[in-house]
Amino acid sequence: MEGLGILAEGEHFAVDVTLVQKVVRNIEYTPLPAAPGAVAGIANIKGGIVTLLSLSELLGRGRNANAAHAVVFKPMTNGNDQMGLLIDKPDNLISISESEIVPPHKTEDDEGIFFISGLAEIGEKLYKIINIGLLLNYK
Repeated sequence: MEGLGILAEGEHFAVDVTLVQKVVRNIEYTPLPAAPGAVAGIANIKGGIVTLLSLSELLGRGRNANAAHAVVFKPMTNGNDQMGLLIDKPDNLISISESEIVPPHKTEDDEGIFFISGLAEIGEKLYKIINIGLLLNYK
């Protein structure tokens, strides 16, 4: 898997780069205070409305003021709905072989982290692999 490394809450994550449409630095978005769960807001990106999820909120850590960037994903259905993920900052592109990915270790603290499909140690960093399919079905 070719992955895009991202940083959030001091942790390293990776997403399949083939599912990424773009990375937006210093994203401007409209917060949706009454929105359910981890929905942080919406952004107008090149004339399209993108729903933004807060990775910090999905991790159960509340909203993060440092999350100033977003990873916008390609639509996975025929609809025009697009989703993005608010992050602290993007990192490098990384290559992760299937043999390097191990199942995630679930603890009491991360029981609700349904979207982590695996872990991979690359160099000195431990990446949590985000399953975008599961994330895009977030309600």
